[in-house]
Amino acid sequence: MRGSFQQILFRLELRFKEKIDSSFKRKNFLNLLIYLLTLVVLCGLVILFPYKLYDSDSMAYSYIGQRLAFLPIGEWCAPEWWGHAGHIGLFQDHPPGVLWVTALFVRAGIPGQSAALSANFLYIFLLLYFLYSLISHFGGALMGWGAVWASILTPIFLQYLIRANQELPLAFAIIAGIYGLARSQESWLCKGLFIFSLIFAVFFKGINALILTMTALVYWIVFLRSKRAFFFIIVAHLFALGVVFLFEIWYRTATYGVSFWLRYISLQGGEMQGAGFQPLQKIYNLLWYLARALWFPFPWVFFVIYGLYQTKRKNLQLLRDRFLQFSLISSGLIILFFSFFDRKADRYIFPAYWLLVLSGVWILFRLKPNLKQVLEKRKNLFPLYFAAILILFTLVRIWVHSFHYRFIKF
Repeated sequence: MRGSFQQILFRLELRFKEKIDSSFKRKNFLNLLIYLLTLVVLCGLVILFPYKLYDSDSMAYSYIGQRLAFLPIGEWCAPEWWGHAGHIGLFQDHPPGVLWVTALFVRAGIPGQSAALSANFLYIFLLLYFLYSLISHFGGALMGWGAVWASILTPIFLQYLIRANQELPLAFAIIAGIYGLARSQESWLCKGLFIFSLIFAVFFKGINALILTMTALVYWIVFLRSKRAFFFIIVAHLFALGVVFLFEIWYRTATYGVSFWLRYISLQGGEMQGAGFQPLQKIYNLLWYLARALWFPFPWVFFVIYGLYQTKRKNLQLLRDRFLQFSLISSGLIILFFSFFDRKADRYIFPAYWLLVLSGVWILFRLKPNLKQVLEKRKNLFPLYFAAILILFTLVRIWVHSFHYRFIKF
């Protein structure tokens, strides 16, 4: 009799778990459907409503990517300027990764410059997903959603919501790469994500892929400190170099002996090199970038400042949080690195903005632990809020000229 009763309880428990699993899977499927439909709607908006690109990078990459779509894929390694802005000859200013995605979107049937803008929405979704995943890995899902909302509500997000350049895919590669490294000891899939992110960064932003190298080393110092993990980072870079070498062979074959990487490194090195080392100029560069770092991740960067003030005033232990150490050191290194070059642009320290947002969210949740309870009550509606906000912001950005968000000029 007792055994029969235990069997009944076991069956009831099993059915209950099956219902929970079924409900969980159904909920995840519906959320995924909401995200995909949101992406489709955003792409539809830039197709239906006219939007003119004004920044030179976006115009160039959109135009060249559209032209590239009509060439055989075997020739995609060596795009040309095709007369854009009066330029002729091979396009060697950057690797062609961003052009490839635009060309694929054109081949998928998305017309004109809407293809590049639609690709940009894809980068946004990927960046937000990995921002969520990275901070969730350390602080939980609610903190992950906090990072998503914080990222959306920043000047840098609004400015780059409708663009066609390389900054968003680079930021996605950096954040995804660090997430892959953070979980690299768990599976080969996560190891593959880090390697893929490194290659992705190289083919979208060239030598700026060094940002992922720097942040990976910071992560290793802060979290891992094992020979095995360091060996994996080295092997990943060697693998990426192998892919770079294969691309060079492809490029030289398509162009009958012209080197891409030699020309690219020469061009980028010449443009970034200043007129010697002038300490005052480097200090000015640092202050210039710090001003950007205060504005573009606003207001979340001020939680970093407030948190550091409270740490000193109340003897808090915030700086002992290893994730905070990683995000602050990494963003600081990016800012410092680009301060050594006299050619400046807001976009050069683009990944630092997102790391500062994550730092601000981390501190906010540590100072206000009740925030998780507030988010917990509304978490089931987050996907719908997410869709509504992105669609609203996109409509606003279509209406407002993109240069209205360039507030800092000095």
